[in-house]
Formats: sequence, structure tokens, C-alpha cells
Amino acid sequence: MNPNLFRILAFVLSIAFVSCSSDDTSSIPDETNNEFTFNGNTYDLMSVIIVDENTANNDPSDISISLFNKTSSEITSNNDLSDVNYVNFKIVDATIQNTTYNEIDSYDVSINSSITNSEFTAGTVLLSDDDSQSDVYAQSGTVTVTNFTEFNIVFTFTFTRNDGKVISGSYDGNYYMPN
Repeated sequence: MNPNLFRILAFVLSIAFVSCSSDDTSSIPDETNNEFTFNGNTYDLMSVIIVDENTANNDPSDISISLFNKTSSEITSNNDLSDVNYVNFKIVDATIQNTTYNEIDSYDVSINSSITNSEFTAGTVLLSDDDSQSDVYAQSGTVTVTNFTEFNIVFTFTFTRNDGKVISGSYDGNYYMPN
């Protein structure tokens, strides 16, 4: 082989080798995705509406957290909506705390739902607390709130159904809390 051709080939290969970089293996974690997963499918979540049933005396009561794949203004607009993904659970506390809640007695998750004439109709029910013998009933569930401020909430949730299938998700963003 011609020595010049060998040098050129070696030079080209060394440039190619140097220009290739390894995958990013930094320890910076991915940002929390506003979504939930079930059965290998991912469903986007866009907004959270929190309804706090506590009274002025600060006794623990239901705090409902509802997540949607629509904006809170779309959900509260009284317009008809289709293809609504919905996650709802209630925690009992005087205020939302940065903690893990292990007792979630009220919960619902559905996809392909609709809102017509301000009435919610569940589509495909993935999780429901209606029948403790049903596959879609949760044998366990946790909600972990890691940040709750006047404007922002960050939390993860995991429910294991009676059939062993898991629904898990996370949210990091603003929320709407009606008066």
C-alpha cells in the first residue's frame, strides 16, 4: 500500500474516531415528565386542578387532585371536549404536605373520556375505586409530593391494580385551585 495513502486513511479514521462522542452519561436526571404510563403506553398530562374541601378550622379533610391532558381553561370552559385523559385521587390532610401519602381511598383513571354539557363521561377506565373485586381496583397506591408552593406542585403517583398492572406518573408545574 502506498505510504501516503496509508497516512491519509489513518488521518481520516482518526478524525472520524475523535469526532464521534459517547452518549451523554452525566448524572443530571431527566426533567419530570407530565404524564402517566400504563401497560407500556404513555399519556400526557397538561394541567392540575386542586379542590381543597378543608374549612377554616384546619381539620383534615379531602383534597382532590385532578390531572388532565387538556388545559385548566379548557376543562373549566363549559365547552364540550373529547379524548380527555383523566387522573383523580383524594388525599386527606389539613393542607398538602411534602410527604408520601399511602392511604388513597378515592381514585379514578380513564382515557378517551369526554365532557359534554359540563358532564364528565369516563371512556376506557384504567383504575377505579368502585368495586374492590374488579381488576381495575387498586390493591395499593402512593402519592409523593416533593414540592407544593402557592404556584407550583411537584408529585409522583403509583397505583398497583388487583391484576398486578401498574399505573404510574408524575407532574411538575402550575395548578389551578378554584375558590
